[in-house]
Amino acid sequence: MNVLQEFIPRFAVLRLFFCWVSIVLINPAIAQKNKRTTRFVDSLNELAFQQKRFDVAESFNSLIITQNTSTHINYKKGMAVSYLYEGGIYQQQGFTKKAITDYYLALDIFRRIKDTFNIGKTNYQIASALLAENKLSDAATLFRKSFEIYTLLNKSEELANIKNGLGLVSLKSGRLDSALFFFRDAYRISTTNKYKYGAKKSLYHMGLVAFDKNDFVIAKSFFTKSLAIDIQLNDQFGKSSNWLKLAEIALKNKEFANALALSKLSYAASKSIHAYGLIEHSLSQIIANYREQGNINMAIIWQDTAMFELNKRRVIENEYAANFIEVIKKQQVIRLDGENAMIRAEKVSEEQLSILTAATFTFIVMGTLSVLVFIYYQRLRLMSIELRRKNAQIEKQIIEVVKLNAEIDEQNKLLEADIKTKNKLLSIISHDLRTPLVNTKGILNLVNQGIVPEDQAKQLLIQLESQYMGTTSLLDNLLFWLKGQMAGKNIEKNKVQIHQLVKSLESEHGMLFERKKIHFSIAIDPELEIVADKEMTRIILRNLISNAIKFTPIDGIISVTASHEEGLSILKVSDSGIGMSQATIDKINAKQYYTTSGTNMEKGSGFGLMLCSDLIKRHGGNMSITSVAGTGSTFIISLPS
Repeated sequence: MNVLQEFIPRFAVLRLFFCWVSIVLINPAIAQKNKRTTRFVDSLNELAFQQKRFDVAESFNSLIITQNTSTHINYKKGMAVSYLYEGGIYQQQGFTKKAITDYYLALDIFRRIKDTFNIGKTNYQIASALLAENKLSDAATLFRKSFEIYTLLNKSEELANIKNGLGLVSLKSGRLDSALFFFRDAYRISTTNKYKYGAKKSLYHMGLVAFDKNDFVIAKSFFTKSLAIDIQLNDQFGKSSNWLKLAEIALKNKEFANALALSKLSYAASKSIHAYGLIEHSLSQIIANYREQGNINMAIIWQDTAMFELNKRRVIENEYAANFIEVIKKQQVIRLDGENAMIRAEKVSEEQLSILTAATFTFIVMGTLSVLVFIYYQRLRLMSIELRRKNAQIEKQIIEVVKLNAEIDEQNKLLEADIKTKNKLLSIISHDLRTPLVNTKGILNLVNQGIVPEDQAKQLLIQLESQYMGTTSLLDNLLFWLKGQMAGKNIEKNKVQIHQLVKSLESEHGMLFERKKIHFSIAIDPELEIVADKEMTRIILRNLISNAIKFTPIDGIISVTASHEEGLSILKVSDSGIGMSQATIDKINAKQYYTTSGTNMEKGSGFGLMLCSDLIKRHGGNMSITSVAGTGSTFIISLPS
């Protein structure tokens, strides 16, 4: 025992020696390496910011690398900047909710590291996103917070941008005098600091205020000055916007030739940068101009051009949406692989450190074992215990690896299901949306050119109206589903007056009820309320009512009831239609995209019931079907109260 007491102080001295070596030699090298790594993260973040203008996928890849590297070296600012730029990509693509989530992650980190400038920058980005969603009060609050920060830091250009932002909040709120005050101040700051972008935006915004006040002379002056700066900057978007407003003023003054020339200039500029919103507005003005002049032939020609641009835009947007889905899925897989690789690397590092420590410890013990036999025996026993502990850890890690593999297999199955869903969506978009649009163009050409008699034209227009309603319903379903999948749409449960909601749907389907002479019955207490997401509930009931109309013959009956039963809200949609077999019900429950023609050969995509099932599941509810072939069907929805 005395020998052991002598050894312990010596071992403590050795530990102090190794700690000194680590501080003097190892830690500076590690610090230098981390410094180089932080510079790498900063440069890669800036590269991602540039890449987002022309390659979103590569920008995402760069940001994932910076996030993983920042996590590994605990570089908080690099992680926050990465979140800020990632949010900018999502906002650029129209996914505002996802952008706001990333902005708040960045803001939390900047607050913890007390980075005042980037706190102001992040608040400005959040305010811009909220302004796009018409959350004016929240946007104004954040703009003012950024204004306070940039005032302290004396950042003139940022102050001009914030003044323009506050002016837009006032403009959207209908407070024109307040908006004009902010825009004038932004213009003053911009001109003082030779900030051309801020100056031309301020002039354009002041033109909007004058236009809303019907002071077209003043508005024209502002738009002309803003246009001059846009021409200097070669800003095609700005030029198109100013030409568009100048053309609108000219049209109001009956200056048809001038208005037509300005509209065509706006169309050419917007087309060069694929700004489809401006393209549509420019074409609308050109068509309206020709119609006011009574030049119907030219109006028809430009209307065909507008239809062509609209179809091209939808094709590009559909392709882009599909590609963007793939990009995000790819980034999720890359992110998961990176995290798994980091976990494995950390485990290997820990094991190597443990092995190195054990080897060092063994070396020290072997140096003293020649005179300390008893200590040697004790150390062997301790090492045996440590070995058993390591074996237990290894067995635990093996179990975790097996579990991880099972999770990866499950993820692969989910990805396969997503791919099947994407393929189905592409099939629907390419056939069920494109075909009605092509038919629509053909019918319009026949009617506009006067080739068919008036009675046949009337029938064709009725057919066109029917196609339009079906196509609009399908497009709404697709867009609503995509928003739920991509933009992170959450359920916002509120009290919903179900009787009022169903009455609005009755009006929406009134033409179809009248055409098939269907009696629509609403057996719901006007005071009855359910707790649900109102828009999702509307989508569910609209699809079920449309489906009932499709399979109900002439002079049939459709009824909707609602009640509270045992803590559940029960909604029922019943019809006296052709009914379904059990095999058909099984296909619907299995989400096999089942579809068939209606009683009047109405077409469908099979997507509506799948969407209904998905939205009901997200509410925590379920849908059951009872049906008798030749008698009718009842769809029963149960939602938590």
